Amino acid sequence: MKARALASLVLLAAIAAAFGLVAPPASRAQQNAAFVSASETAYRLDTPAGKVTVSIRADFLNQSQQDLRELPLYVLPNARDLSVTSGGKALDFTLQPGDEAARRAAVVSVELAEPLKPNRRVTLEASYRLEPTSGPLMTLEPGLIEVPFIGQGPGSWVFIDVPKTGDNVLDPGCLVGKDQPAEVKGAGLQRWVCGNVFLIALAADDPSVLDRCAALDERCRQRLDPGVFSAFALSVTDESRRGVLTDSVVMPDGRQVAMTLKFFRRDADWAARQFAIAKQAFPLLETLFGFKYPYTDVTMRQSYHIASYGIAGVAFSGLGQVLLSHEAGGIGDEVTIHELAHQWAGTTHVARPFLWEGLAEWATRIVAPQLGVAVRPLDWKSAGVSYPLVSWGTTMGGSPVYWYGRSGDFWFAYEAAIGGRQNMTTVLSRIDDEPALWPLNEGWFMDQGEFLSDRNLDALFLEWVFVPDTARPLLAQRRAAHDLVRGLRTRAGEAGLGSGIPSDIYNNLIAWVFEPVAGQVAEGDRIIAAYRSASSLAAVAGVRVPDAAAVSWGKARLSETSRLIEDMRQAAVAIQAAETELADEPEDSRFREGVREARSRFEQGDFAGARAAASSGVTGRVNASAAQKLIELAKEKRASFDPGFFGRIGMLFENPDATLAEAESALAAGDGARALDLARRAYAAWDEAPSRGIQRLAVLASVMGALSFATWLVLKRLEQPPAPKKLGQGHVLETGARTGSWKDWENTPE
Repeated sequence: MKARALASLVLLAAIAAAFGLVAPPASRAQQNAAFVSASETAYRLDTPAGKVTVSIRADFLNQSQQDLRELPLYVLPNARDLSVTSGGKALDFTLQPGDEAARRAAVVSVELAEPLKPNRRVTLEASYRLEPTSGPLMTLEPGLIEVPFIGQGPGSWVFIDVPKTGDNVLDPGCLVGKDQPAEVKGAGLQRWVCGNVFLIALAADDPSVLDRCAALDERCRQRLDPGVFSAFALSVTDESRRGVLTDSVVMPDGRQVAMTLKFFRRDADWAARQFAIAKQAFPLLETLFGFKYPYTDVTMRQSYHIASYGIAGVAFSGLGQVLLSHEAGGIGDEVTIHELAHQWAGTTHVARPFLWEGLAEWATRIVAPQLGVAVRPLDWKSAGVSYPLVSWGTTMGGSPVYWYGRSGDFWFAYEAAIGGRQNMTTVLSRIDDEPALWPLNEGWFMDQGEFLSDRNLDALFLEWVFVPDTARPLLAQRRAAHDLVRGLRTRAGEAGLGSGIPSDIYNNLIAWVFEPVAGQVAEGDRIIAAYRSASSLAAVAGVRVPDAAAVSWGKARLSETSRLIEDMRQAAVAIQAAETELADEPEDSRFREGVREARSRFEQGDFAGARAAASSGVTGRVNASAAQKLIELAKEKRASFDPGFFGRIGMLFENPDATLAEAESALAAGDGARALDLARRAYAAWDEAPSRGIQRLAVLASVMGALSFATWLVLKRLEQPPAPKKLGQGHVLETGARTGSWKDWENTPE
């Protein structure tokens, strides 16, 4: 999850506290400014016995100008056998007991053996244990442990060692430690680490943050005030106590989605109700939004620690996960539906708080009454302010009731403005059509609403969404561009191209880049005129105009549609020309087969194939006619052929009779092109025989002349006496006399 989305979730999810949905725990004293600390609190769970042992190591730095004589530690209520040491020496302490009902930790005031001087450090170590108990905050029974955990304030790590073979569920925000200590593994346990649990929980879809925190990166240490519960764990070794509900939910298209709710057994009644509501709501939400839930499963987890921040629920639309608090101030049913709606209207898909939270509110108010769930009214108008929705998250002021109430009501106003529920679902169904544009902004919804309904939404968005003074000039430019495109769409529809928008025009409108639109509309008008002309030619040719051009007009670029329409025009011309050329051919003529194929391809939108097929019929007949004539000429040439001397030489290695027979066979088989080629070769064999004979004799004479000249050169060379060799350069073959030649070889003495 990106940082911006995280910040927004923190802001938006906190509505629960502001609405009074949850009562945060009693405020704890802020960590004493006199010191800073870094600590590790380790909890080891003996789940089969229902017991927990706890160890604390805390390093303190005195950053004041005075000596410190006491330091605080925080422990769970009902702590037993508590001991505190420093440097191996036991220290005295006083204990302010905790209160389970009030969710208040116990405070240990430790008396230091020696005053801690300014800028000096001291390490405190403590240990205690928890025995089986059952109270409003903690349940420790054989086979089941449900316990909240605390650290020592900012700078804390909380380590939780649970049985590796048990069924363990920890609040999101705790991670399996990257390095498992040997003593932990040796005991059959697995260590989880909990630091800044809220950061970790909200970064559930950011692997880099999770990996860093699992490796105990210092930036992931706890940021909570002392005494605030930082994690909650359920560990079960007795299967009868397992807190999981799971079932398959049948979606509107018949596919099944696996739904799971993981909860703490003490809240089984709450979990059963929320699970029943979730199973009913999930398919209704998909129908309402109009596009498929993208995963095969959805997981809901009960979370204790989000209530500490006043949050009733958090959704991760990029993971198919939801956190729910059972402390939702009486509106838990509504919260469950709202958070599930974020699987369609979440930060993955849309860009601003009023978009994702407003759509979730809109969906909740529609689905909840169908399930008998009462929705809490949000009287945002009584807030006495009128902030534009686009400023949510940037404007200080206005209660969450205002923001959530106003954003939810906006979508009902939007729905009415674009023509009702069916049109609303149609617009929402397009969200998953354009993942390249995710997250979508308010302009996308304004554009889609106008494209679908053909209604002007300027007044609606100026009243609810935009800052009017700054938005009006841009909306004026937008309106001019949209009016041009609206006219183009009307003309395209009248011409038969449909009401779509070419992609390059659409992309500019969606990006709110309006300068090029006028020129693109002019080009669109030229294409519409070309389409009308091509359609007329097709009508003359007697072929049905396919919807290929209309599909291209609504999806492709203007240039691509222009090329397609030109191909359509050329194909229609080719079909008409072929019909004219083959008008005297009988219906069963094999040459008409090309025209029939051309018509079929044209009506399928294959204009290039149609043009080629139409041309093949005409070309086939032309070739056949030419081949027939040339075969007759070849026969006449054969009958009148008088070879003579040169002709006989030219006919060597030629067999024009066989070639002519092949030509006739090819013509009979309908292969006019091959017949024409063979007939041409047979005719040429007879017609060009004398000249070919002369050429062959000339080549032979040239070869003989070349051989004679080469022989003369060799003999001329042998006429010359060999050059004498210098001393040491070897010998020469002597023929009997230093001045002899090849002519004297036979007279050389033996």
